[in-house]
Amino acid sequence: MSENILRVEDLHMSFFTSAGEVKAVGGVTFDVRKGEVLGIVGESGSGKSATMLSVMGLQGTSGRIKSGRIMFNDEDMSMMNMNEIRGRKISMIFQDPMTSLNPVLTIGYQLEEALRRHKWKGDIHSRALEMLERVGVVPAEKRIKQYPHEFSGGQRQRIMIAMAMICEPELLIADEPTTALDVTVQAQILDLMKELQKSSGMSVILITHDLGVIAGNADRVLVMYGGQIMEMGTRHDIFYSSAHPYTKGLLRSVPNPDMPKERLIPIEGQPPDLLNPPKGCPYVKRCPEAMKICMNQKPERIMLSESHCYSCWLGVKNNA
Repeated sequence: MSENILRVEDLHMSFFTSAGEVKAVGGVTFDVRKGEVLGIVGESGSGKSATMLSVMGLQGTSGRIKSGRIMFNDEDMSMMNMNEIRGRKISMIFQDPMTSLNPVLTIGYQLEEALRRHKWKGDIHSRALEMLERVGVVPAEKRIKQYPHEFSGGQRQRIMIAMAMICEPELLIADEPTTALDVTVQAQILDLMKELQKSSGMSVILITHDLGVIAGNADRVLVMYGGQIMEMGTRHDIFYSSAHPYTKGLLRSVPNPDMPKERLIPIEGQPPDLLNPPKGCPYVKRCPEAMKICMNQKPERIMLSESHCYSCWLGVKNNA
């Protein structure tokens, strides 16, 4: 068995809407190693969440995987019963904790539901209490009987983490887990996830637009734009040896603690329209270094090291 828990190969996924086909994911290939935290970063609409919804089989009735392959523990997920996989082998924390819980059911009922569905061997109620205590929602005996409206946003996010981890999954997908939370609570939630990840040895995919979250938590990083991967490497590769113009643009547009007086430079323009995506590089209209070939041909992937690669015609030109 390989060291990869997840392998996504040349994934193409579209949403079919009244306006036309939205090509949300356009040929994404990456892997997730056992026990690692993989960060996926990019602007809104870059394909981060759409890729993960495809992995979970939650792209909805309007979404369809057009081609590609998703492997989990060396098995093709298209041949698996996803109802048995979701929650038990792979869990997902969704973006908004304020709307992700059912308002008419107690926290205890919602926590125990996954255990019942997956035929947990052991006392279900005790397991639910244990997870509430582990995520810091106490006193657990009292709080397990309460409803979502009786909890703050940070507490609801802790409950979502408990719910995602209650069946001890091998892979946790956290989609913007600190959205709408204040800075102090954000730090607490991220520390909690890091602690649980280390104690359980599970793999984590951390989706965010916040480079600070990536810098403090990810082992490796994917930089996505326009439904494609622009650059991929270790945390050090991305933050200290970035190669793609888009990655460099992202880093210039956020504060650098090491250079507090450095002027921030925003990325001009708008993300591409995925109803009619560019033929070539999706970043071409915003790239200060774009060439004619960038308009018409998708760039090749350039390997800078065993861990670091990017897709850009500048790299092809420089290596010629």
